[in-house]
Amino acid sequence: MMCDEPPLCPPGERLCGSSRSRGQEGRRDRDEGEGSVTWIRTAVKALIVRDGRLLLNHCRNAAGEYYALPGGGQQVGEPLDAALVRECREEIGVTVEVGPLRFVRDHIVAHHAHSYVTEAPHQLELIFECRLRPGDEPRMGDAPDAQQLGIAWLDAREMKDRTIKPSWLVDVVHVGRSGGLAIYQGDRD
Repeated sequence: MMCDEPPLCPPGERLCGSSRSRGQEGRRDRDEGEGSVTWIRTAVKALIVRDGRLLLNHCRNAAGEYYALPGGGQQVGEPLDAALVRECREEIGVTVEVGPLRFVRDHIVAHHAHSYVTEAPHQLELIFECRLRPGDEPRMGDAPDAQQLGIAWLDAREMKDRTIKPSWLVDVVHVGRSGGLAIYQGDRD
């Protein structure tokens, strides 16, 4: 994706994608030393629970199969709710109704042996409670992520037998426990 706003991305350089652009490599954090990259990607995720089951994308990378919330990166100039609606259309084939912010999570790639984040060294994830519109049934979207194999509705028991990213999502589907979880989840998996 090429940016058309010179202050954010010089002409011909990429801001988004699987590798950092020259513009991003040159941005360093003065407090952390020469090798630190300061780019933090903002991502939005949809938390959709129905009948005790959580809707997850079924994915595969070099480390194997895993399940993760639908969603993805916010584009420059795009409001968070619009980004989430767009990402859900692409990945799960439906338009969601975006509800309240439920969780905030850091995902620092260097802290995870098998990270699903490839676009940036650090991703800030904003997880919103979402609802499906009446009559809508999620399916593999028309523009899924390259690692996405499909979608799945999983309950807590089924989640324990699979790799869930982040693993604490199993607590969300436990009756009475989701409301007691802290909003900020840190960088834990």
